[in-house]
Amino acid sequence: MLERALVSPGISTADWGTRAPARDMDACEVRRRLLHMLPGFFPFLLWLIPHPDPWGPYLVGAVLTVMMIVCSSSLSRFASFARPGEANGFGSILGYAFPVLATVLLFRGREELALMTLVILAFGDGSATLGGMKLGGRRLPWNRRKTFTGILCFVGIGGPLASLAFWGECRPGISLELAFACGLGTTLTAAVAESMPSKWNDNLRVGLTAVFMGALLELLLVG
Repeated sequence: MLERALVSPGISTADWGTRAPARDMDACEVRRRLLHMLPGFFPFLLWLIPHPDPWGPYLVGAVLTVMMIVCSSSLSRFASFARPGEANGFGSILGYAFPVLATVLLFRGREELALMTLVILAFGDGSATLGGMKLGGRRLPWNRRKTFTGILCFVGIGGPLASLAFWGECRPGISLELAFACGLGTTLTAAVAESMPSKWNDNLRVGLTAVFMGALLELLLVG
């Protein structure tokens, strides 16, 4: 779940715009990536399960229960995928779950926003980390710890998948073109927010940005 740290914090400003080297993932990072991205399959699993709009109490309760179980299990096993220097996973894990669960509860009948946010977190942010690590790339002028490669992976992979998740859950149905306008716009905004230097956890920042921009674009484009 989690922010990517591609280069040492000690890099000087003279290195801005230079190329960050690619690096391999150890077993700990592989487990971390799998845990981060696995929840992103849930919106597509829902395509196979008939359900009302807005979601009924049983589906909402099931989603809340599963998320609590996943969060509790992840916190208890955090040492198995923690990065050096990470004391606990509260910020990363709860920052991942909170925007999604809050959207399910607050935007009744707009569950597509929650699912789009989940996919952006899982596959957008997750792909940015993978791309930044495995491919390296030019460092961002405004944040030397991250790269243009990461942003491209975030939008290139997260954008289409988020758009499909939004399209599949939207009721009444909308065109793919409209869904992609909402999904890509939201993903791009979340990618920019994720790239900014901040003391806030990346997951919380990405999730809240996705909810806000997704709601705004849906209001403007879908109604």
